[in-house]
Amino acid sequence: MQLSLALARSPLESVRDALLCEFGPQRPVARMDPISQLVKSSISGRTPDAVSWAAFLRLRAEFKSWEDLAEAKPARVAMAIQDVTFPEDKARRLTTALRMIQEKVGWLSLSHLKTLEVDQARWELQALPGVGVKVAACVLNFSDLAMRALVVDTHVDRVARRIGLVGSGDTTNTYHTLMAMAPASWTADDLFELHWLMKRGLGQMLCPHEGPKCGACPVKAMCAKVDVGHSAEVLAWRPRTAGQG
Repeated sequence: MQLSLALARSPLESVRDALLCEFGPQRPVARMDPISQLVKSSISGRTPDAVSWAAFLRLRAEFKSWEDLAEAKPARVAMAIQDVTFPEDKARRLTTALRMIQEKVGWLSLSHLKTLEVDQARWELQALPGVGVKVAACVLNFSDLAMRALVVDTHVDRVARRIGLVGSGDTTNTYHTLMAMAPASWTADDLFELHWLMKRGLGQMLCPHEGPKCGACPVKAMCAKVDVGHSAEVLAWRPRTAGQG
């Protein structure tokens, strides 16, 4: 019997390739230090990106350093981020998390995570209050740690289920399932790109919660259309180009 040495192609590769043809390559322009990324990601949950970025910039203006933020009263922090969802809870958990890092490491730094395996680093982050698998992956992948972790937010989770890449379960299950599908050759930048393509390209532009534009979707041939009702649009969709109003 002759054994084939060809490796099965991951369905995640097919999804990525189809989205790349539609939206083009997406690479990080700049990366923040891990503490700054932790602060940004910790206040971003269930909040539009523009709102959370504005809140993050207010924190940077309000406090001279993240060490000052760590020692601040939660009420003061909550005032600075009052337009994000659950500002009081996020302020309390964030200041506590920063102080826990200081106590464990000796100063406010997460640079040591680079020396750990990805899952070890992720578990260390998830031991902090308010840090789940999404925030941990943001710190590991989006910051200058640049580690192999896929950020699974609500958009990535939704489209992964609709396509049929993952079954029932929470975002943690989606994270593990998609990471298991990702080829070992994919770098942190590749996983950043996959996040962008699945969140912004597919999840926000073509496949929102209501009214997915199935007729124009580049992955429609491989999509299981899980929980897609009759509201799906079939009209063609084209990305904006320069000069369009």
